[in-house]
Amino acid sequence: MAKTSTGDRLAYGLTILIFGVLFLLDKTGVLSHIPYADRLVHVGSLFLIAGIVFLSTRAERVTGIVLTSVGVILSADLFFGWMKNYSTLIVPILLIVAGLILVLTAKK
Repeated sequence: MAKTSTGDRLAYGLTILIFGVLFLLDKTGVLSHIPYADRLVHVGSLFLIAGIVFLSTRAERVTGIVLTSVGVILSADLFFGWMKNYSTLIVPILLIVAGLILVLTAKK
């Protein structure tokens, strides 16, 4: 039980530490001098970073996979340039599909 708690604390601690450093660098203007660094403080990138941290520090991979998937979806225009026009529609559609799946598979 203590081992799981320690692994959770490491993952959460590293994630918060990385977010804090990124926000500090953004607020002090350091990131403005680095090309494409403005993408690091985007919501999708933060989910992606958290997913990578969770995948690399925890034995249970489900949380890391979910966070990484959400990060890729929210950053779809970054990874798939042709999806830039449709990226605003992807999140609502995926939420509707996930909700339908949960409702239809729920036990009555």
